[in-house]
Amino acid sequence: MITSAKFSPDEICTDAAATRAHAARHLSLLSPGTILRLHGPLGAGKSEWVRGLAQALGVPGDIPSPTFTLCQPLLGGQLPLEHWDLYRLENARDWDSLGWPDCLITSGLVAVEWPERYPGEWPKNTLDLTLTPQPDGSRILSWR
Repeated sequence: MITSAKFSPDEICTDAAATRAHAARHLSLLSPGTILRLHGPLGAGKSEWVRGLAQALGVPGDIPSPTFTLCQPLLGGQLPLEHWDLYRLENARDWDSLGWPDCLITSGLVAVEWPERYPGEWPKNTLDLTLTPQPDGSRILSWR
């Protein structure tokens, strides 16, 4: 497991732009091959955070959420970025069709929403970010 010690302490992001900026500020701390597990409820800003990461990498064009495609490869930036959304996966047959964990080996970065739905072991190069929505519409971002 990667240590989160070099990352900023909990940070409050007041809107989508601040969430994207948080990702951009932390890009230089991420090494190729890192898997980012993004935790938080629906609407917490996980996809927005990945958009900020993709923009900081220089990925051109719109950055869609992979909710229905499961995986969205985002190419054309400084590093390849894969954005996974595991929300719709529920049973072992779903996992067998994905070919995990082989697809977690990358020369770029992998951002995974709903990582708790993956029943297997994660590689050691994994880092967790939790996005916690607040009643005022802001969110707290916490590395762990």
